[in-house]
Parts: sequence; C-alpha cells; structure tokens
Amino acid sequence: MTPPAPHHSHDLVAWARRVNSRWFVRDNFGDDAAAYLDHLARTDPDRLVRSCRNAQEMMKRRIHGVDPKPWFYAGLFSLATIAEARSSLARRWFTLKSLPALAAEFDHSDPPTKITEDTRTKLALIQRAVSEVLKSSR
Repeated sequence: MTPPAPHHSHDLVAWARRVNSRWFVRDNFGDDAAAYLDHLARTDPDRLVRSCRNAQEMMKRRIHGVDPKPWFYAGLFSLATIAEARSSLARRWFTLKSLPALAAEFDHSDPPTKITEDTRTKLALIQRAVSEVLKSSR
C-alpha cells in the first residue's frame, strides 16, 4: 500500500491506523500495534505523530515488490521505549532487531528459528533505513 501524502498530523495517524487494520499479520500483531497507537494517543500525542511519520517514511524507502509490513512496523515502533517494546514487541523478534536503539537491549532474545542469509540482508536494510529516518527526523 503506497502511503499518501498527508498534510496534517491527524491524516498521518489515520493512515497508519488504516494500514495496520488492513493487513493480516501473525499472532495478533495488528492488535498489538493498534494498542501501541492507542497508548501513544493517550500518553504522548507528539510521539504518536512522529511514529506514524516514520512508518510512512519507511514505506517510501522500502524495496518495492517485497513485503511492506516489516518496513512499516519498524517505522511505527522506531520511537518505542524499552518498556513499550517489552509490552508491544515481546514476541516480535524481527521488529525488535530492526530498531537500532532497542536491538542491544534485547540482544539476549533468540530468533524463533534459524536465520537465513535473506533474512539477515533484509534486517540489515531495515536497520539502516530506520537509522536514516531517525537522523532525518531530528
């Protein structure tokens, strides 16, 4: 799904909620992401908007023709705190490892299965893109 060019913070949040709700994801990840968005709406509306903007930016940077979900969720959770990651990403090894600020904190968590070279490559690309998005959004 190609992200629109929202002009207002409300548009960004509505876009992120719409994208998240349309995808079929494993183990209720969509519900966890929706709960995270709700949490940010209650506790930190500014970070909510920035997180949605980062998700949109990650979608723009993704490699076309590949699954967009890991790119979107890495952007959406790019500003998560350690406590939020423990709550929302406990079973999301790939997303945790996609986030440079959190990867070291959760370094002890083992991947669910053997990691293929393709997965390592995808992870490195997403990590690099997250780092670039975070630098450009400061």
